[in-house]
Amino acid sequence: MVGEAPTTAREGACAPLKKEAVKKNLNILILEDVPADVLLIENALRKGGLSFRARQVESKRDFLAQLQNHPPDLILSDHGFPAFDGYTALSLAKNQFPDIPFIFVTGALGEEVAIQAFERGANDYVLKHRLEMLAPAVVRALRTSEEQRKRTETEVERRRLMLDMLATLQKIKTLRGLLPICSSCKKIRDAQGNWSSVEQFLAHHLDVTFTHGICPDCVDQLYPGSSGNPTTGRPHNG
Repeated sequence: MVGEAPTTAREGACAPLKKEAVKKNLNILILEDVPADVLLIENALRKGGLSFRARQVESKRDFLAQLQNHPPDLILSDHGFPAFDGYTALSLAKNQFPDIPFIFVTGALGEEVAIQAFERGANDYVLKHRLEMLAPAVVRALRTSEEQRKRTETEVERRRLMLDMLATLQKIKTLRGLLPICSSCKKIRDAQGNWSSVEQFLAHHLDVTFTHGICPDCVDQLYPGSSGNPTTGRPHNG
């Protein structure tokens, strides 16, 4: 027992769905106060080829506790309760976990109520006397949720790449302008007023790595009379 009303967990499994690939062992939260209806719902899911673990709750307190402690893959909810209606459950779920599919499973749902349910974020609704439609509705909702998740990830990545590109363009623009450089030590001052060597400045702004060698002119100065230098790979014409 949990809270004001029983919270039960049961497992159901049968052959996997042929039409769609869904997550194995779904974690399903069922908001329903009629135990017989819960059994009918679970039986319909099994017949539909879903493998799952179901938790049943009846009260707002238990519903919130399950959302926090055991976030489900899917929520199935009746529409009306004496003290806790399905709309409230839908609002609570969408505020905390907007990506979790929410399906109403109810005895009756008029056209206006159904429209309102969709407007508030429900993924679908299934009438209790048409439970053979439940498994397909679950598959559609899970597929839609997964597609939305992938679109969101793609959009986040696209925005990240755009920001990176804009930052790179800004760095290039900065480098193409006037750069304050010390006439003595040749350090460069950045926009924040910090001074750094040419190597450090370019490595930071252009993400480059420097390899060091010695040019022929410096060879003449540092190694007068030498016939060449392995660092440059170029023979010295002395």
